[in-house]
Amino acid sequence: MSRAIRQDVPAPGAARSFWLQDALAHDAGEPCPPLDRHVVADVCIVGGGFCGLWTAIELTRREPSLRIALVEADIVGGGASGRNGGFFSSSWWDLPALVGFFGEEPGLRYARRLASSIDEVGAFVGEHAIDCWWHHDGALVLRAGTWQSGLVGSDAAELATSLGETGRLEMLTAEQACAIADSPRITDAAFTPDSATVQPARLARGLRRVLLERGVRIFERTPARGVEHGRRAIVWTPHGAVKADEVILANGSWAAGWRGFRRSFAVIADTMVVTEPVPDRLGEIGWSSHVGIADGRDLLFYLRKTEDDRIAIGGGALGIAFGGRADSRAVTHDRHAAQVAADGLRWLFPQLDGVRFTHAWGGPIDESAARLPFYRTLAPGNVHVGLGFSGHGLSQTYLGGQILASMALASEDEHVALPVAGPELGMLPAEPFRWPAAKLAAWALETGDRRETEGRRRGAVRAALGGAPDLYRQVLMQRAARTPARDRVQ
Repeated sequence: MSRAIRQDVPAPGAARSFWLQDALAHDAGEPCPPLDRHVVADVCIVGGGFCGLWTAIELTRREPSLRIALVEADIVGGGASGRNGGFFSSSWWDLPALVGFFGEEPGLRYARRLASSIDEVGAFVGEHAIDCWWHHDGALVLRAGTWQSGLVGSDAAELATSLGETGRLEMLTAEQACAIADSPRITDAAFTPDSATVQPARLARGLRRVLLERGVRIFERTPARGVEHGRRAIVWTPHGAVKADEVILANGSWAAGWRGFRRSFAVIADTMVVTEPVPDRLGEIGWSSHVGIADGRDLLFYLRKTEDDRIAIGGGALGIAFGGRADSRAVTHDRHAAQVAADGLRWLFPQLDGVRFTHAWGGPIDESAARLPFYRTLAPGNVHVGLGFSGHGLSQTYLGGQILASMALASEDEHVALPVAGPELGMLPAEPFRWPAAKLAAWALETGDRRETEGRRRGAVRAALGGAPDLYRQVLMQRAARTPARDRVQ
């Protein structure tokens, strides 16, 4: 991939993502005005992204009579739930880490639940007639050059097979992978059937519709200013408040500025671009299915088709938000990252050179040190937190909704027995140290990947700086192996 950057993508910024623009044009839905008074609820959910939405769905399924209020700072689909890549993926790629953190049986149990959640969500989407471009076609991770390791290594496939999960990850030759999408860069690949693509904003807006039909009160354009803890908690907003027996904090990256979570995760930014409809060009590369694709570089490119034959791609570069400001320009206005993604498509598939890009946007990711979510309860026991989805929120938040619903209902069940149901596995440095450290790692990963594509060595400095997050994760893994979940410090 050439070092020269062609400025031929739209500038990301204040405009809505392609996904949300399409979803609102398809069905804007019933208005949900801001909260302008004091209300009382059994459960108040802070955050109208996927974690909050799935929690409300699960609560209404178990206890239809519950009075639920959900407050969202923007509109449903305006945050990360409407800006992501739309991959509903399992975690078989990460099985060695799950087993390393939690042990063989708990780690495998969590991986199985993530995989089975894809069928469950597909059934839910069909039952409730949510038109969200759901395609359960699997995912392909390709090695685009012998230097790439990333997710393609056979360790996960071998471990899954040894634990009785044959067929979860299938290693493919270049020829087999090119039959799915023909890239001259492929050396080999891995495929999993346990993955789906979805139009994420349409899914979010569809969940919103179902919740309104079930009587949940949704207050959009209502940012939570804080939570007053007590026997009955109070969620304060600019022009009103919700008094509730139970509160769920599911506001994702926007929680980074709240006291108590400033070291729980970093806010990093990923940027996506989407092409004009290109049905003929897709035919040139033989990409006829809706298999999602990623490559094996450190800052991987991920791409998928849309229902109208566009290609959406993200990755290759990261923005870092100082102090966890999820709406900073580093998140929303990174034109360099947009161009890197666009150039990545043309590098992976030179046959697509000349395609026009019509949309670009950025979105925040709540990246925890362990790259796994966490769930904990705050004193005095009725405020529950689900955060740190680390770029895998489409599948993990579905299970997170079940975990948080069980916590709010004080249910000692299989959901709270999942190994991620506990506090953070590790903390990140505080500001002002976190931002420069994260910037250095992001620089090393991006420029190291670029040097490798140009046939040059990554270099020792880039390898060391870029490898620091993985090294820290390994340290946390070793510590977790020595510390039972019940003994984690909250």
